[in-house]
Amino acid sequence: MNAGIASTTPTISKSNSPPEQSYSAVTHPDEKHAQYWRSHILPICGIVFDPESETARWVDLTAFLKSAAGEPAPYKVNLSPNKLLDREHFREFREHFLAYRTELSQHAHFGQALADFAHMDDIPRCRDAIRALFSFHRNRLETWYYLAAGINNFRNHPLLPLLVTRLTHVPGHMDIFWTSQNAISEPVREKAEELFRRVLTRDMVLTLVGAIGEEGGIVRGSLGQSIHAIVSLADQRRTLYRSIILDRTVPEVQRYWVVLMLLADEQHRQSDDCYSILSEALPGFSEEMQDSLRECLPKLKAHEYIDVT
Repeated sequence: MNAGIASTTPTISKSNSPPEQSYSAVTHPDEKHAQYWRSHILPICGIVFDPESETARWVDLTAFLKSAAGEPAPYKVNLSPNKLLDREHFREFREHFLAYRTELSQHAHFGQALADFAHMDDIPRCRDAIRALFSFHRNRLETWYYLAAGINNFRNHPLLPLLVTRLTHVPGHMDIFWTSQNAISEPVREKAEELFRRVLTRDMVLTLVGAIGEEGGIVRGSLGQSIHAIVSLADQRRTLYRSIILDRTVPEVQRYWVVLMLLADEQHRQSDDCYSILSEALPGFSEEMQDSLRECLPKLKAHEYIDVT
């Protein structure tokens, strides 16, 4: 949900009428604001706070603009005295906007979400599109195709972490708590997982690993945990890991994270291969990282478990 902000301060008036009728607020947004609100793919909510009474009220601006279609700006927006935004009335507020789910799951909305997803330079528009695709269209296989196919376009992009947190719902991991708000139907999830196996390339993996940063790692609760869950779906992943780990043109920290992924995914069944890859890769790391990685070699040789997460 987006919060729209009016162009002028609302006019608030009170009377001696009963409490439920004693409040009214009017604001007059201009056409520029109206066009901005209409451009959003998610519903727009306007909120007015009255500091004198310390109460807040809301209005569905998306619905208002539909009802005002054809009218000239500036628009007169009235707030209902009954639309209180507080703990007691929050359920009504929540249910009102959740009711948009049926409308926003239609084909036309899907097409608009894909169009907005392509506008990567418009951060708010692209961000809303990612959220809309997941919220309303996650049970379409096409959604996962377009999101996965776009990974490389988000290298070093500020929205890559958001994209990762949506993509990771396909493989899942132990810290995703499934509810009706984020569940994907199992047939779609299985097909999307197979799709990821086919489309994940070395460049995509490098794009994803590049989002981990220098201190994140792949520990529980980190963005790296989600990235690891996605990357581990790649076809021929051990070969892919090896090609990255031994490539000194790849930034050292990224190669280090991929070593950890290799150990997490393969040590229990391919410890000898892990030993061989790590031994070959060691000279390409700094002394500090060599010291850290060298400790893994005797454990791999002895087939002992190495906790990297």
